[in-house]
Amino acid sequence: MLIRESLIQKNLVYRFTIIASMNQLFNTLIYLILSTNYVFSQSILLDEDPSEWSQVETEYIDPTGDSNGLDVAKFQITNDDRFLYLLIEFNSEIELQENNDLVLYIDTDNNPNTGTVKNGIGYEFKYAFGERSGSYQSTSLRSYDIGLVNSPTVTSHIFEIKIDIDAQINGINLFSSDTIGLFFEASDGDEYAPDAGNPALYKLDEELTYLEQPFHIAKSSITDFRVLTYNSKRDALFDPSLFDEYDRILSAIKPDIIGFQEIYNNDGVDAAALIEQMLPSSAGEAWYYGDTGTDNLIVSRYPIINQQTVEGNSAYLLEMGDDYLFTIVAHPPCCSNEEGRQWEIDAFMGFLRDSKSGSEFNIPEKTPIIIMGDMNLVGLNRQQTTLTTGDIFYENDHGPDFDPDWDGSALDDAKPYNPGLPTSFTWYSPNSSYGAGRLDYVVYSGSVLEVLNSFSLHTPTLDQDSLTVYGLEHQDTIDASDHIPVVVDFKLKTGTSSSNPLQKPQHFYLGQNYPNPFNPSTTIPFSLDKPGFVSMSIHSVSGTNIVSIMDRKIYDIGSHSVTFDAKDLASGMYFVRLDVDGNIQNKPITLIK
Repeated sequence: MLIRESLIQKNLVYRFTIIASMNQLFNTLIYLILSTNYVFSQSILLDEDPSEWSQVETEYIDPTGDSNGLDVAKFQITNDDRFLYLLIEFNSEIELQENNDLVLYIDTDNNPNTGTVKNGIGYEFKYAFGERSGSYQSTSLRSYDIGLVNSPTVTSHIFEIKIDIDAQINGINLFSSDTIGLFFEASDGDEYAPDAGNPALYKLDEELTYLEQPFHIAKSSITDFRVLTYNSKRDALFDPSLFDEYDRILSAIKPDIIGFQEIYNNDGVDAAALIEQMLPSSAGEAWYYGDTGTDNLIVSRYPIINQQTVEGNSAYLLEMGDDYLFTIVAHPPCCSNEEGRQWEIDAFMGFLRDSKSGSEFNIPEKTPIIIMGDMNLVGLNRQQTTLTTGDIFYENDHGPDFDPDWDGSALDDAKPYNPGLPTSFTWYSPNSSYGAGRLDYVVYSGSVLEVLNSFSLHTPTLDQDSLTVYGLEHQDTIDASDHIPVVVDFKLKTGTSSSNPLQKPQHFYLGQNYPNPFNPSTTIPFSLDKPGFVSMSIHSVSGTNIVSIMDRKIYDIGSHSVTFDAKDLASGMYFVRLDVDGNIQNKPITLIK
């Protein structure tokens, strides 16, 4: 881990290298240390929060109102030994990757006699943000060729940009001097920043080194549950040629709850069965699924007891021990469909409001809330605002604004960092003209949930040691999908009714029925570690009790089984629910006639 040396004397710097083989005690100690009030020096982070730029001295103020079009207010420059960073602020809100004529020019060798002469410099490199294309000398390039990333992906009046200092074009270093000249141009030459004839000269600071954000892929022992949201790119999860990639990715992450998007040609049964192959259940475990008929499925270690489609997205209620988890898995429309995206986000946020107020799912107060998925937030930031604050746009159709968290606040945004990078993108497609961006979100009720760890697993930036430890390969996430898996570790805050839903003690085991699938009868095994009153029932995927097999029948210690005849039921997926002294386990069963 590299440290920004200029801040060492002011800050306490800790270096952590966390690998999968470390024991639970060490993982716990790491979390406790990271949770204290020590100050960490850090590099610029492209995380939609420009506050750290207040420490950057190099700043160029541009006069307000000096352009009839796009008007730059200021920009700043800094660097470390890996990246060049720019912050640019406008006098109005724009979308940086589209619908603008902003161009960045850089004299990368600080020689006005080489390159193309313009505005007092001889530039070798230029990049047109609205066209998503650039050039180095006579070679065309895209953002991926130079590691250019901007944040946010939605509209804003402030953007952070990073470029790889060690980027090479045709084997030639993009930056060949420790001093560069640069300027921005817009509005067909009506706007220059700095002003025309006064390009910025910036000397790279060789004393500033990149400080990687502390992260750990392995789940800490104090984590209550791990959530993964993953757009699998049009059923790629079920492509046999990609089984190994997805197997390695999921085996490294080991999630407890997975929200999938773009599952069009497969259903929840298929998804749960596939995940069982990749992450086999131990005794007392099972993979449950929710499927409302949209492309948004959920596969979970916890039973799904209610589900509903909400304007093409899916709401699920999970049973977690004595408590519940309310979650929405979403995939609103992409790209230029601003109205459709706003409509759907309004709809599922309204569903959350109604579920909190006694209708729809009618969830108890302080029920944890998680909304996840590929939100396609690539246009107006109005939709991002609705997602976190509950500010409904189409109020006549989807009801009034509301405060989505239980304490009257907005939902928190678990912004994931890319391990090995100062970025938080979740979409990466080198064959596209669109640069890497944050499209996938996990927002949550911060009043009852605490985020212990959040990352977006981009395997190309992991070092070889990390790849080896976690059984990953360099191109895994790139080959699997154009979306990157977003992982968040949650802990229930003190004062909620559950202490740890994953470690709730149970003294019984519900086995998988056999045969499965079955027609029309099947045997359901279970075992008890101590005597108890046993109830068993069959439920639909939505949680409705269909058949009661037994009610409070006393069983002794040992292995037992019952036979269930489903001759009166239709083909489909059901759940066996075993209740022993008020403690519950569920197991999916499949009837095929």
